[in-house]
Order: sequence, then structure tokens, then C-alpha cells
Amino acid sequence: MEKGLQISVSGVRGRYPDFLTSSVAKRFGLAFGSYVRSNRVFICRDTRISGESLKNAIATGLLCAGKDVADIGIAATPELGYVLEKIEKSPGVVVTASHNPGEYNGIKFLTEAGVFLNSAQSSELLGIYNNKSFHVAQDPGCFSSRGYTEKYFEAIYGVIDASAVRRRKFRVVVDACQGVGAFMSEPFLQGLGCEVEVINREPAGVFSHNPEPLPENLLQLSAAVLKNNADIGFAQDPDGDRLAVVCENGSIPGEEMTVVLCIVNILENYGKGPVVVNLSTTSLVEEVAKKLGVAVYRTRIGEINVVERMKECGAVIGGEGNGGVICPNLHYGRDSFVGMAVILDYLVKRGKKLSEITGALPKFHMLKEKLVVDGDKKDFLLDRLMKEYGAKEEVNIEDGIKIIRRGGWVHVRPSGTEPVLRIYAEAGDIKTAEEYLAEFTAYFSSD
Repeated sequence: MEKGLQISVSGVRGRYPDFLTSSVAKRFGLAFGSYVRSNRVFICRDTRISGESLKNAIATGLLCAGKDVADIGIAATPELGYVLEKIEKSPGVVVTASHNPGEYNGIKFLTEAGVFLNSAQSSELLGIYNNKSFHVAQDPGCFSSRGYTEKYFEAIYGVIDASAVRRRKFRVVVDACQGVGAFMSEPFLQGLGCEVEVINREPAGVFSHNPEPLPENLLQLSAAVLKNNADIGFAQDPDGDRLAVVCENGSIPGEEMTVVLCIVNILENYGKGPVVVNLSTTSLVEEVAKKLGVAVYRTRIGEINVVERMKECGAVIGGEGNGGVICPNLHYGRDSFVGMAVILDYLVKRGKKLSEITGALPKFHMLKEKLVVDGDKKDFLLDRLMKEYGAKEEVNIEDGIKIIRRGGWVHVRPSGTEPVLRIYAEAGDIKTAEEYLAEFTAYFSSD
């Protein structure tokens, strides 16, 4: 495997053009074309400046494998997932590095079901790539362009009470961070009767701040919500699968609140059933689910892991605490546009301000940190952590190490998208969460 690439169930990530080059992209396109059975593969990209070059390289590889390529242009990852699952029943490729900084790009591979490859499927694809066991067709495929955005928007409107949302006439500010939301969010929200102000719209692909929707990156959005006297602020990552919210008073409840709000609305108003989230998602999910009498299942980190568990248990809602909402009534993929619609719908149903709704929920404080660690050292550090803490505390080792304490928990795991260890600490009070985070950052810093 090429040096400098991060490979996981989230696809391929790397800095462009240092590690993720057009040559690498072409070979991955050829490998995916050799792997899938379908005669047609759909492709799209986010707004990153390197996206067009990489998309064309992947398309070339697919064409060489004899696959017809249907390009839907600059589009959100969840839009392509919806198209594949509900309309075309074909595999697809998204050129995106999601929330990573602008110097990164990546490749996400989707099956005919519109979901990411699981671990076994990813291993098979990588085997083709590493062994260069490509199938080069005698007759190359054909290239075409398609458009589905209106159908996608209409499908989302259909999973909520869109008429009630339109009557409310929300005033909304969106921080598109120069991603796909710069093109899609205004018309989408206008379709729900909203008055929309978009910040960080241009220039496309040149991010004005770190695109990960963490609280420290939402201060500009918070100020814009207050300036525009808005009902709510939304922040999207560059490929539109993650969402964070800002309250009407400028407060920032954190990206974990996105999936909680959507879970509560679906369970209260659209039917009860199991909920699935990953191991790093806030414990507030269990609190609200218990009150509503439904079970919560947790999985390894990675969208496909959540999706497969949702299908197994018949979950009615799920997602990840990083701002990813999965609503199976529409499609099995994290979707910021679904998140916006469901949250606006909930505001209508409750008839309260967002700050009032979030303020009434049980309090949990989550802190997140990431430490740059060489790839070869990650396993050593985690093994050492397990030996020291595993013997004296309750731990879950399904994905990294989650140390469960009476006052909260700490989750340490290697990132699948960046060369870092992620440390998440949550507790019922901020002081305890800070102590947990300091304990484990100091543990690794002292190495």
C-alpha cells in the first residue's frame, strides 16, 4: 500500500498530491471496476480543488475496466447514497475527504445498496489493488452526466411534515464552509419555506476554517445567527454528511446534539423502535431512549458498522455523534440534509426555541482531543493502555479501548481517516470530563 494513505471502512484518505495522486486514483478506479459486477458506476465529488482531477482519474480507471460511468458532478455523499439505493441500484464512488482539512482528499466506495463497503468487502477491493489483479476490458465503457438533486430533495421532504415546516417560515443561517452545501443548502431550505443566509459560500473548495463541525469552528456561525436574528444555525462538512447546530441565542450545543434531536423527534412522532449509534456517541442517547422505552445498540466506529446493525435490529433511527444522522425511511447513510429537515420539523412540533429544547435535556459534557501518532506506534500505545487500565477498570475493546466509569467514560481509538489517536471523554459534569481528558492526554504525552 502506498505510503501516507489512510485506509479504512471510510475509504481512502491522503494529502494531495503528496500521497493521494491521480495515478493512485486511476488504479483505485481500475480496482473498483474490476471488483464490482455492475456494468455501470456512478461518481461525484465535493468541492475540493483537487476533486476534478481525482474524479477524472478514477473515471478513467473505471472506463478501462469496461464500466460505464455516470457522473452526477458536485454532489453530497448522501445524495449519491440515496440515488444508488433508491433509484439506480448501482455502485458508486465519491471523491471527498469529508471533514478533513483542505490539503486532504479521499475516495469513498459504495455498493449497489448505496452504503459503504464493509471490512470484508474493503479487504477484497484492496487485495485487487495491491496484487494489481485488474481486469482491463477490450472495449472501454462510456461516460455520461446525470442529475438527481430535485428528486433527492423531494424524497427528504416526504419523510417529515414539510407543509408545517413551510408554514413556520424559519429564518436559517448555514455555514457551508465552501463545500457542497454552498450549492445545495439554500435551495433545499427554501424548498421548506425558509429564509436562508449562507456564509462561507465562496470560493468553492477553499475552506475558510477547519471544516470539522466542532464547537471551536462554529463561532462565526454563532455570530451570524445572532446578527440575522435567526431561529437556528446549521454547519455542514464539505461533502454534506455531517451536521452541527447553533441555537437562536448563539449557544453551541455541540455536534453530538444533532443525532439526539433527530432520535427524539423520530421516536416521539414517527414510531418507536431500536436506535443504533457508535461507541463514541454521547450517553444522552441512552437517557432519551430509556425515557421513550426503546433499546439502544452500539457498534464500532464507521458508518457501515452502524448501518449493518440498524438493518439487523430494524432500527428506526441511528447515526454517529459526529453529526451524522441516518434515517432509514429515506436511505441508509449519514445525511446533513435529512438532519436539517428533521430538526426543523421537531422545532415545529415542540413549538419551542432550540435553546429551550436542548436546555431541558439531561446534561452530559463531552470533550474531544486528537494526538498525532506514528502509525506503527498506535498499536503499541493501545496495548500498553489496555495492560494498565484493563486489569482495574471496566473496559470495552470492540474498537480501541473504552474505559467505562461511574461518572462517565473515556474512549481512545486510532482514527481511520487521519494519522492520529482520538480521545473522547464524557461525564455528567464538565470538571470530571476535563479531568478524564487531561488524565489520558497526559498519559500519552509522557511517552
